[in-house]
Amino acid sequence: MAHDVTAVTDPGQLITFIPHLFGYYPIDSIVVLALDDDRIDFGLRTDCPAEPGLYPLAAVTLADQIGMREGARAVAVVVATPTDDHVLARQLRTKFTEAGVPLRLFGVPAIIHGARWFDYDDAEHHGHLPDPTTSVFAVRAVAKGLVTLPSREALEAQLAPDLENVLARRAALLHTLHHDQPQETEPTPGDQVDWIRHHYLDRIAGGDETFTDTDIVQVGHALSRLDVRDECLSLLFGPHAAAAEKLWVILTRQCPPPACAEAATLLAFSAYLRGDGTLAAIAIARALTVHPEHRLACLLRDALDRGLRPAQLHDLITSSTDDIV
Repeated sequence: MAHDVTAVTDPGQLITFIPHLFGYYPIDSIVVLALDDDRIDFGLRTDCPAEPGLYPLAAVTLADQIGMREGARAVAVVVATPTDDHVLARQLRTKFTEAGVPLRLFGVPAIIHGARWFDYDDAEHHGHLPDPTTSVFAVRAVAKGLVTLPSREALEAQLAPDLENVLARRAALLHTLHHDQPQETEPTPGDQVDWIRHHYLDRIAGGDETFTDTDIVQVGHALSRLDVRDECLSLLFGPHAAAAEKLWVILTRQCPPPACAEAATLLAFSAYLRGDGTLAAIAIARALTVHPEHRLACLLRDALDRGLRPAQLHDLITSSTDDIV
């Protein structure tokens, strides 16, 4: 989904938005933001190449992903020290020009209060960052229950699996539940989603994110039914979306493999739809680590690789679940 930022007229505010878009403060990174009528459509991030010889590859990869969109425009921000690496800037400019994508290009040593940003194309155009932790974007993130972490490693740690003995205990319970529950007693997918909303999302919305083994196993068992998992795509929109994403995070960590792949895939969809490609990529990697042939996770990974816009993914899901599963 697009984010309301007038990117080309206020670079300092734009740069302070980056951590809240990605969920963490990137360092040694090239960040590219795709624009749609001066609104941020989505963002891409890659590490700054260690060697100048790798600059062209990084630049063309980013340019190609943005250039897949008709009428695309972009803002690139090099977050690194030193930021006066005009060799990298020239490669970005060259590859984006070849891809037919208009580009504004800025540099900043770090996204912290008072850091000096500058325009690679205009030496007289520069300024200092406002406090990213008190910006309007930070306030919006807090209001949505989102947390901006200090690093990508901290973001990855949020999805680190529980202790092996805990997961083994839950795997045994899940195995028993799979084999002991009579098939004729299974509720409809819609009823299962209503049950998840009532017994899990309402609790999370009320501030209770602590679940027992039974809680984890029961909802993990429900998601093992692909028709139920697919029905849960409806929870990615509307008033339950934030609580649902928190549930997918909890289950990605606390549900035993390979069952956790279903929650990780739902988490990837949720994150990508709100423009958080980094979390989406981490969640997909988690799903495919425990279930390499997971069809829906592979589909979303391919969509990200092709540069499918979040808005296009939204339309695809809402038009027909059968089209994507």
